[in-house]
Amino acid sequence: MAASYTFSCDCGAVEFTVEGAPKVRGFCHCADCRNFLKVPYHSVDVWEKDQLTVNKGEDKLAEFQHPEKKMKRFFCSECGDTLFNSNSADWRVVSQLLVRRNNDGELPEALAPQSHFYYGERIVDIDDDLPKKE
Repeated sequence: MAASYTFSCDCGAVEFTVEGAPKVRGFCHCADCRNFLKVPYHSVDVWEKDQLTVNKGEDKLAEFQHPEKKMKRFFCSECGDTLFNSNSADWRVVSQLLVRRNNDGELPEALAPQSHFYYGERIVDIDDDLPKKE
């Protein structure tokens, strides 16, 4: 049986489930994520669009389309909590901060980072043992 994980926003109005293993687990250092999310890098788990199902509050799930890039931010219209993003491949990008918050502060081993990607675009150096892909 494939693993599944359920997450919700701060207020609980929106809940979604992802099924199966993520396509990507790691730290994104790309300029697009930095620009869109206003962070130096983004720790993420990424699934295909069809691996994510909104279980509750679909009418409360709002989206913001980046004005220039093929990226969206999906958030709760009640509390404003970002639930996931989409990238140019239309994958669902879930912040590992949300994963931790929905798992009593823990990051399940199956969702732990495996590498840094777009590391050549970084603005901060990271000193860890994970592979760093350009």
